[in-house]
Amino acid sequence: MDRLKNVILYFVLPGAMMYLFEAYTHNPFKRMYPGIQLLNIFLFILINTFFFFLTGRLKVSLRIMAILFGVLGLAEYYLVEFRGVTLLPWDIGSLATAAEVAGGYDYVPGMRAILCIIGFVIIFIISGAADLKINRKAALRCAGTVTSAFLICLYTCFVQTDFAVDTFGFYTKLFTPTAISERDGTLTAFLMELQYVKIQKPEGYSDEKAEELLEGYEASAPDEKPANIIVIMNEAFSDPAVLGDFMTNEDYMPFVHGLQKEGSAGNVETGRLNVSIVGGNTPNTEFEFLTGDTLAFLPEGSIPYQQYVHEGIYAMPAYLKDQGYSTIGMHPYYSAGWERERVYPELGFEKSMFIEDFDPNAHTVRGYISDMACSEQIIKEYEKNKDSGRPFFAFCVTMQNHSPYDKDSGDMPIDIDISGDDKIKNTETTERYLTLIKKSDEALKYLTEYFSDIDDRTLIVMFGDHQPSDSVVRPIWEMQGVDSRALSEEDVEKRYLVPYVIWANYDIDASGDETSANYLGNRVLKYAGAGTYPYRSFLEELSAKYPVLSAVRTLDESGRELSDKEIKEDEMISAYRILQYHELTDR
Repeated sequence: MDRLKNVILYFVLPGAMMYLFEAYTHNPFKRMYPGIQLLNIFLFILINTFFFFLTGRLKVSLRIMAILFGVLGLAEYYLVEFRGVTLLPWDIGSLATAAEVAGGYDYVPGMRAILCIIGFVIIFIISGAADLKINRKAALRCAGTVTSAFLICLYTCFVQTDFAVDTFGFYTKLFTPTAISERDGTLTAFLMELQYVKIQKPEGYSDEKAEELLEGYEASAPDEKPANIIVIMNEAFSDPAVLGDFMTNEDYMPFVHGLQKEGSAGNVETGRLNVSIVGGNTPNTEFEFLTGDTLAFLPEGSIPYQQYVHEGIYAMPAYLKDQGYSTIGMHPYYSAGWERERVYPELGFEKSMFIEDFDPNAHTVRGYISDMACSEQIIKEYEKNKDSGRPFFAFCVTMQNHSPYDKDSGDMPIDIDISGDDKIKNTETTERYLTLIKKSDEALKYLTEYFSDIDDRTLIVMFGDHQPSDSVVRPIWEMQGVDSRALSEEDVEKRYLVPYVIWANYDIDASGDETSANYLGNRVLKYAGAGTYPYRSFLEELSAKYPVLSAVRTLDESGRELSDKEIKEDEMISAYRILQYHELTDR
């Protein structure tokens, strides 16, 4: 009877603790697939096994777990309450900073947390009935401790594999860390995310080597009166025509297409921008543009804002602030998205604006603040800054064009109609997307028209963060006879191309060729007369040799794509890898 009791306590109580741990922040029965629930129970049993062999007593191991997960669950509860996200592996380095502001919160727990605490107390009491022991068998205890620790490590490696993701249906979108925890299990999600914590140190790296490389590049001084800089990273702004020809009832980006037809000359530059993402992960293009770093050197699946951007990153906003600019980061959505409320000050933005800072009566499209409203807000901020005597730098990440595109919101009639092959059906999603693009085009035109009449030299830049998901462009592929499930390498590469426009109310020395997001910031600094710092000077030289360098491909000055072997062996690209590692980890 005692043996049966101990077996039940050994396996049932860890499972109960798993559900209580999850219940601090959500209902695990609603969000977690049954198979994922069983995996998480298995993990808790492994942890109990580790503590059992470590202490030699089942009662002690269960009580350690009850205290440990009762406290950790409460910490997760407060994190979700205060910050809107659960603890991520890359947050650990920021715990000291978090402690500095912890005093400003109300720590009175809600009913959910109270019930979970009571549940852990009950488990703590029930575990007192366990009397299973390992007496005077040090070798057995040592072997059991090591084996269980090894199995936990094996579990961690397993849940990080594509096989596990596909088999159990794990949710892997890092944009919504709370959803990952709710659907995959808080502890399992944490273990899955460990794979994204560390950047591999480049071969031959040392602090001294990085400093030596930078010594070869000089900073260039800004003009006596550099231009204002307005950058709009437009959500999912792209031109699907890059994937193949198709006909519409009217031009879906007449202003941008008009600038492209005129060519890059005088006060305008247009071109194709190679980005490292498609369909989502917006802040990755944001990161590449603002820092000059590339996702090519980071682990696949990385979200640098959440993982690597901490104190010491010397990005474009910090540099421009040092040059006397007023710097403002704008995003007409919630501040917690991609942790921008923390990241923007780290990057050097003096002011951050999110949805609550915009006019409550701002024009919306499909429930999102429109691009036109963003243009209007940028003008308002410029007008506020005008008398300060400081040049103005605004970086705005729009929201209007965010997915989904397959639902009729009722407040936006579809203006763009795709004509052509009668066999192509289900084009409404594409047409709704193109209608949104037309509204973005109109907002850019409005902004340039305003600054055309302004005496202050002003540079306006707009580019897309990525192309939309496959569902949007599939009809265009079908018109070309392309099977979306069997894309050629060339077709895949086209998915990472978006247009960019640089417009100024003065003449610039425009070039207008193909580039990548990590280099575009250099052009902005150059055309604005804002000068550069040594890292950017290095990028300027690198871009002359390799004008495209993204996570997708690297092109040399002749347009030839480099092989992985060539990329690995190239001295200048290796230097870039070293300098980026230095910027992100050792500065």
